Formats: sequence, C-alpha cells, structure tokens
Amino acid sequence: AASDVYKRQILTISISQTFGQRRRIGPTKPNKPQPIKLNDVHKMVKNLADSIEVNYIDIKKASILKEKLLTDLNEGRLDNFKEKNKLAKHLSNVLKKWSNDKHFNITLAGQRRMMPSSYDHFAKQNYFFEKIERLDGNIAYIKFDRFIPPSNAGSLVVSAMLFAANSNAIIIDLRENMGGSPETVGLLAGFFIKKPTLLNINDFRDTGEKYETWSTETEVIINNSNHKISTTDLNKLKNLPIYILTSEYTFSAAELFSSALQGHKRAKVVGEKTGGGGHGIRPFKISQGFQAFIPFMRSYHPITKKGWEAIGIQPDIPSSKSDALRIARISILTEMQKKPNHDPKIVDYLKELKTQSSK
Repeated sequence: AASDVYKRQILTISISQTFGQRRRIGPTKPNKPQPIKLNDVHKMVKNLADSIEVNYIDIKKASILKEKLLTDLNEGRLDNFKEKNKLAKHLSNVLKKWSNDKHFNITLAGQRRMMPSSYDHFAKQNYFFEKIERLDGNIAYIKFDRFIPPSNAGSLVVSAMLFAANSNAIIIDLRENMGGSPETVGLLAGFFIKKPTLLNINDFRDTGEKYETWSTETEVIINNSNHKISTTDLNKLKNLPIYILTSEYTFSAAELFSSALQGHKRAKVVGEKTGGGGHGIRPFKISQGFQAFIPFMRSYHPITKKGWEAIGIQPDIPSSKSDALRIARISILTEMQKKPNHDPKIVDYLKELKTQSSK
C-alpha cells in the first residue's frame, strides 16, 4: 500500500536557521602513486570479474564482461599496468565501453564515497539552485543542477514552488542536472501530482526485491515568531502545465524525475535525449585494496514499464539543448493562446520568440 512506502514530509522553514559544519567529499589531495605487482593485478582482475558476474544487474552482460576481463588478463593486455590508480582508471573506461553503462567505476578503497556524509558545504553554491524567474506570459522558470536531499534543499524546493504557484505554466530546467537524491524527486513530484503516486520501481538483482519511489505529500510550515503563513495556493501547482528541459547531460535522479512525470502524462519533456543512467550502484570490496562501483539495480516506470538505462529519456518535443527553452516557451504560449480571454500580449511574445535564432 502507498502508506507503507511513502512518508508525509513536514518541512518547517525557519527564518534564522543555522547550518552544521561543512565537509569535503572525496580526496582533498591528488592520489598518490601506488605500485602493484603483476601477480596482484591478476588476483584483483579475477576478483573483479567474479564480483561483476554475481552482482551486475544485467545477467547476460555480466557473463560477457567477466569473459572480456579474463581474456585481456590472459592475453597480457594488462601486464604493463604497474600503478593502481592507472589500472583502476583503465578498468573503469573499458567496463563503461563494453557495457555501455556509465555508472561503472573502479577506484582504490576509500577514494570515493557512495554518498557524502554531509551536504552542508554546498550551501555556498545555494545547493545548485541556479535561477528562479518569471517569463513573459506569467511562466515560471526554475533551474537547478542537483537533486540535493530535502534536509538541505527542501526549503529551496518549497520556495521555488511558492514562487511558481501563481503562474500559468512551469518550466523546470534540468539540462545541467546530473542527478542526486530520489527523496527530493518524490518531494518535488508531490507538488505536481494530486495524490501520493508510485513514480518508479527499482529491481535488485542480488535479493530479487523491489523498491518503490512515491511522490510525497508535504505539509509546509513557514514559521517566524510563531506566525504561520498559509500555503494553500500550492494546490494550484497540481493543475499547471509542466515542461521539463533536458540534454544528454541530464542523468540519474534527473532522469527519474523526467520519466516519472512524463510517464504519468503530467509533464512534457523538451530538448535532447538524456544521458541514460538508469542503474543504481553500490561499492563492492575488491582484493588488493580496490573497490568497484557496480550497477546492481535497474529502474523503470510503473505504467510504461520502460527504463532509461543507456537509451535515455526520449523528449516529447525534440530540440537542441541550446534551443529547448525557446521551444518550450513557444509551445506553452501557443496552448495559452487557444484559451478564451487569453492575454493579448501573447501574440507579441510569440512573434519575438519565433524570430529569435537558437542561442
């Protein structure tokens, strides 16, 4: 049941909120060279091949990848690698190439964390919220480049929604968004969908289990000296036209959001086919001090049953990355023009947009 898999989010936004300590993600210094002997290269690659065979989400490809790794090893193609970082980089590249799966990554243990322990240090980058703007025709334009977890970026998501609630349509620009938190996907989608809705299903190979991502109902309290501000206008968002801008750079959780709303016919996607990051990853310990980030889970839409791994999200209105915003605005204004008592200035807005060249 829906109540078992989604949480009702309560966001209290205080005017004077303090932030915790900021921490860096990953190594702070260049990786030091670490020698490796040929015998240890053989041990490591064999262990990696076995781990991929057991854990990689695509069983057929897993066997092929194992065979290719062992063939390269046995035919001496890895004999010249005498430094761990160079070996890891090479194996990452060939696995991505052979599998057409961009999530593969081999590192030394401890060089890369699955998730940062804190996102506080992204505050100085406004948690990747780049622009919120009102365009001609009362169209809200929102651009953000990461889905940072609600504990950090929740107030920005709500602020953007409050800004957009009185608009005639919304454009969400994910052309530079490389993904992030599925929890934030559920939070944002919940503002646009009328009831808690199943957005995505994840299949896990190792356990055979399924994990569901749902849109969340959000109760918003804006609290300053115990004065509460009504946010009932947020309900308007559930009926507004939504347009999502994408590019080949749009990846992972940004694709999850695009797939979710497109699959529920709640949004139109405009731009380029997305990057195709539909597999979930986790680190696996590999011998000789390595770790492998192996895709072990696949995502797909509950209605269309389609995933986006390798193939990406196909836009409803294809365009170049650079021209997607202009094309989306034209589409929105054209639909608005069909309504009775529409803004007479729409004619001029459309004329200006149609005469503009792609920038």
